[in-house]
Amino acid sequence: MKKTVLFVALAAAVLALSACGTDTASEQPAEAKPVPAGTQAPAQNVRPPETNKRMYQDSAEGLASFTYYYFDAKNYALQTGDARLMRGIAADCAPCLAEADEIEAVYADGGWIVGGQPKALNVIVMGKQDRKGILSALVPFMEDASTTMGKGGKVVDSTDWNPDGTVLTVRARYAEGAWHMVSVKETPDAQLPG
Repeated sequence: MKKTVLFVALAAAVLALSACGTDTASEQPAEAKPVPAGTQAPAQNVRPPETNKRMYQDSAEGLASFTYYYFDAKNYALQTGDARLMRGIAADCAPCLAEADEIEAVYADGGWIVGGQPKALNVIVMGKQDRKGILSALVPFMEDASTTMGKGGKVVDSTDWNPDGTVLTVRARYAEGAWHMVSVKETPDAQLPG
């Protein structure tokens, strides 16, 4: 009799716990959808870019993948004001850090950025690594039009979309199992290979 009562009590406890688990799971909110920035409010629920194994390879393909990731990290910073990912992979790139400072300053002052998404259209690795592990690539590049909003939703600055785009030259160094951005420079006269 005692064994039956104990079994019934255990079975009831397991069922009660199972039911609680089901209720808890159904009450959890689904992942919120990203909302792009507008002139009324900053972007919301922006997902950080994902890394991939290829961007850690010491190869031309690795540099290309890393370069795309760098611009994804910049895009994330533009939408959120959080430039930590950008800084983490570009600690040796003074212009990159200056750009990160500018983005963070907009958000620190209560503003936000609408648009401005960078688009690396291709990454064309040039030559071979030098003795310091630095490799260069040409990047046909476009950037969306952007509007910088100040505190209270006032337009502070705006940039038009350039349909012609430009070419950037990126230089990155491979060290300690990862690429690190060294420089990103606009080089509109650079000749892209045919």
